[in-house]
Amino acid sequence: MKKNVLVASALTAAAAIVGVGAPAAQAEAGTVPLVRYFDGLKHYVTSGARPGTKYREEGRVPILTKKEPGTKAIYGCLSGNAKRDQFLSGAADCENSVNPSAKRHAKLRTEGYLFTSPGPGRRALYRCYVPHTQSHFVSLRPDCESKPPTSKVNKEFVLGYFPHA
Repeated sequence: MKKNVLVASALTAAAAIVGVGAPAAQAEAGTVPLVRYFDGLKHYVTSGARPGTKYREEGRVPILTKKEPGTKAIYGCLSGNAKRDQFLSGAADCENSVNPSAKRHAKLRTEGYLFTSPGPGRRALYRCYVPHTQSHFVSLRPDCESKPPTSKVNKEFVLGYFPHA
């Protein structure tokens, strides 16, 4: 997996998107960085603190800190079905109602807010899943960075849209 997998290209991405090795951009007023980390096996995506010393940053995008019209909350969750599978969800119950017979997912925190629809100055954030490692992550790319697209990485859905200059 490439080092700079969250960002499509450091040269074409605006200052709101920062790749590995690039200096952190100043957050816009009312935003906080949503950071994707990777420890070699599992991903962790949060607007909070780095999950541990083994995790290295892969990229970041700005998300809103307060609810605005046309936005929804995004929650950090821990899977009850896969060890160390942290994922983001737009459901406050971390999608426990989807499969009530599965082990319960735990809500860790409210990460921030994303727009619910595309618009000027917004970019899609996709939720992706790697079945063989049971690891969720987010990506700016609709193919979830699978080159060429394979069944090794699955795009689940658009999580929401973040402000993008």
